[in-house]
Amino acid sequence: MNNTQVIQFDELCNNILDINNNIQSVSIINKHGRAIERKTCDQVDPQVTDQKIEMFFMQCVLTISMGRDFDEEFGEIGYVHVDRKNLSMFSFPLFDHIVLVTSKAAMSPIALAKKISTAIKKFKSTQHANNHSLQNGTWPDTSKQEIMQLTPA
Repeated sequence: MNNTQVIQFDELCNNILDINNNIQSVSIINKHGRAIERKTCDQVDPQVTDQKIEMFFMQCVLTISMGRDFDEEFGEIGYVHVDRKNLSMFSFPLFDHIVLVTSKAAMSPIALAKKISTAIKKFKSTQHANNHSLQNGTWPDTSKQEIMQLTPA
């Protein structure tokens, strides 16, 4: 992974953390369940070991991976929301990765998920533009047609 991608994942995590003060952490997880970027706001509970966090990440990857088996029949997964007593968890597919967001349980999950989805769509648009410019050796064409394709819905 190149430094540009790491910096951009760092920026995405910060953008998501800035959405709401109740968001506790944002992690970018690869397809093997390993965190490649992780930002937290709150103190981590000492009872939650690194091993438990790793198992938790693998569970998120498995849930999204198994859900993708039904993309053709039901459409792609927008996000997965798990509501627990002490927190809410959101898993968003992002290319070959997963964005895992945890927040305090008192949050309105649908409103928060929409805001996070918007931040991820903006990130995807930026990535698409960057990849296009890298492939062609030029900046992307800014014609109206391409701008309409890059604009989040």
